[in-house]
Amino acid sequence: MISSAKLEVQLLVDGCKRVGVTHVVISPGSRNAPLSIAFDEDPHFQVFVVPDERVAAFYALGMAQKLGKPVVITCTSGSAPLNYYPAVAEAFYQGIPLIVVSADRPSEWVDQGDGQTIRQERVFDQMVLKSAQLNEIHSENQRWHFERNLSEVLQACNDSVKGPVHLNIPFSEPLYETTETIERISQWIELGSIETVLSKKSKARLKELWSASEKRLIIVGQHQKEEALQALLEKLALDGSVAVLVEHTSNMYSPYFVSNIDRTLNILKEEEIHSFHPDCIVTIGGAIVSKKIKVFLRQSKAPVIRFGLDFPFMDTYRNLCFSATVTALEGLNLLSEVVDEAPHKSRFGFSWKKIDQYGSDEQKMICSKQPWSDLRAMEFVMDVIPDHCNLHISNSSLIRYALLFDPIKTVNYWCNRGTSGIDGSSSTAVGSAIVSPNESHLLVTGDLSFFYDSNAWWSKHLPENLRIIIINNGGGDIFNIIPGPKSTKQWKKIFVAEQELSAADISKAYGMEYFHAACLEDLDAHLDAFFGVSTNGKPKLLEINTMEQNNSEILEAYFKSFTKRG
Repeated sequence: MISSAKLEVQLLVDGCKRVGVTHVVISPGSRNAPLSIAFDEDPHFQVFVVPDERVAAFYALGMAQKLGKPVVITCTSGSAPLNYYPAVAEAFYQGIPLIVVSADRPSEWVDQGDGQTIRQERVFDQMVLKSAQLNEIHSENQRWHFERNLSEVLQACNDSVKGPVHLNIPFSEPLYETTETIERISQWIELGSIETVLSKKSKARLKELWSASEKRLIIVGQHQKEEALQALLEKLALDGSVAVLVEHTSNMYSPYFVSNIDRTLNILKEEEIHSFHPDCIVTIGGAIVSKKIKVFLRQSKAPVIRFGLDFPFMDTYRNLCFSATVTALEGLNLLSEVVDEAPHKSRFGFSWKKIDQYGSDEQKMICSKQPWSDLRAMEFVMDVIPDHCNLHISNSSLIRYALLFDPIKTVNYWCNRGTSGIDGSSSTAVGSAIVSPNESHLLVTGDLSFFYDSNAWWSKHLPENLRIIIINNGGGDIFNIIPGPKSTKQWKKIFVAEQELSAADISKAYGMEYFHAACLEDLDAHLDAFFGVSTNGKPKLLEINTMEQNNSEILEAYFKSFTKRG
């Protein structure tokens, strides 16, 4: 086996192996040539070449999400690493382990007018767990310092709190020399793992807060499937005083949970809102999509308990009174003990579930009365998702539509809710599908999100197990839904950013089989072929056209239809 002749690269590659890296996404360039050569020549790594750095970083994000372990991204110097920033921010707020390795010019050339030379050192520091400048090695002391920094930064990405890290490495020319004499790290500093345990005093305080409340609410943010946590939440939900609220991105499903928050809040009558305010809120997991529940719980003024290893002072509901950096499982186990000792202090949880069930019962009839629209299209799509599928949903209006319909227990729901941007939904789905070729993946995306991230399809790694559904309503329909934009002269021109593009030509350019639907009958006719086996080893794309529909008015009519509850 050969590798780069640069000692720094040999040591870095060895360090990546030590923290479990098996996948590397490379964007072509000259300054990162030593890294590209070393990773590609080593059979330990699967290497993927993606020219667009922004897309490459989101590919890696999807891979790391699915694999549950670090993925390396590496690029050349100058503006190239800056294109990583959106995905790095998403990884930071989702707790996804990414290792960013940016090649750089020697520091003496920074600000000297040399090509592709900018201030790269610590450029991601606001959005990474750790970073280091790994300078060239010319002495034993410099090697010691290099290995020490490498040990610290690489292990930080996959510790108890996970997230992105950044290594910036200046390389002097020559860049393309290789060697068969490959060195390994001589002094790897292993980072020991620790377990956080609540003190007796903290346990007593938690029990006091929980015991004092009769109306208890647990809300679960973005989370991956976890059977033990699911079972514990189900146990808590069976107590009448506990309401468990989840979203599809929580990946927690039970008939005892309130799974459609916006739909449920919409059904509440004005005179009963106060009775649905909790006395105590427990929050676990990441971001919550629903703006309505954030406002609703802030208005309740209930004390909030937070369990989680990252962002311990995240105060989404504006009344955080206790935060414990323990796993959700450990924290909820303690609260479960209180429920065991004094169950059924109220019927608060049952009341929430009753409203949620009413919404589910009425949903089919109400939707059937609505005309062709985004709503009807999403109803159809959410009803035909294959079991055990990985469903990737883009941001803005589509994730909100998806949350109106009942979740499917066997489906894994994914969405970039760390920063909630539309910029990398397609690329993230591609990366996830690549590393799980034996699973089915479906991306449901809006037109602006699809066109924004169209370079996602510009690579040689398009997975045949991915299907793409675009709901093309001719612009950013979220700005037709939220209050404010319609009151301005710039409503359609700037906020909605109306467009008349079709995905047909993009699909053709990248060799993807294309389907088009403009009504429910079209969708039904294409279904078998769309989900069928790929004939050319590429994804398939279905574009649903709802451009001529008053989608926001239809959605408003949908919500109003629930208000007749007796």
